[in-house]
Amino acid sequence: MKKLFSILIISALYSCGGAKYNYFFDAGKQLDFSDGKWILNSTKSNSRIFDTELYDNSLKEFKKILGDSLIEMNDLRSTKLVAPKIKFDLTDSDLKELKRDTDCDYLINIGGNVISDGAGTLSFPNQNDNSSNRASVSISIYDLNTETLISSSQVYGKTENQESIFPDDNQIPTINPSSHMIMLKGAEKLIRKYKKNQLKY
Repeated sequence: MKKLFSILIISALYSCGGAKYNYFFDAGKQLDFSDGKWILNSTKSNSRIFDTELYDNSLKEFKKILGDSLIEMNDLRSTKLVAPKIKFDLTDSDLKELKRDTDCDYLINIGGNVISDGAGTLSFPNQNDNSSNRASVSISIYDLNTETLISSSQVYGKTENQESIFPDDNQIPTINPSSHMIMLKGAEKLIRKYKKNQLKY
């Protein structure tokens, strides 16, 4: 009982912060995921600690859209001669080679970028507004048959202070999500945009 009371007290001492996400689709906001074999490439980010989580989360979310049509690059490499690393930005010749080596139809590339942890874990109402935790995620989807980029999208996340549960007290700190967590959540949210906007026949 004392432990529960302590948790409630600690929770009351802080207001909860969050992150605001903005989405951008340069191309391919609506895609048909009903046909073909799709490859999920290894994710790339500047966060070594969370790169595995970025991949696992992305795989989980795209599986909800593609099911068994989604193939992991590492699984392909166990049966086919595929280059050990696939670039994020691919040329026509790169795409032609991937089609030949994988016999798949589409490639999904996901890149994460931790931009700033300026706000830290806690921030105060009178703290410099320029301090924030920021991250972005980019997704590029290629059609290997036509050797074209069919979808390019980004999500940008930034901490956004919430009002304190004690409005008259300007000294109550806000608990912020880290830029690493913003990156992971941003990838999840962006992939869900693809699910929401997918073409259905």
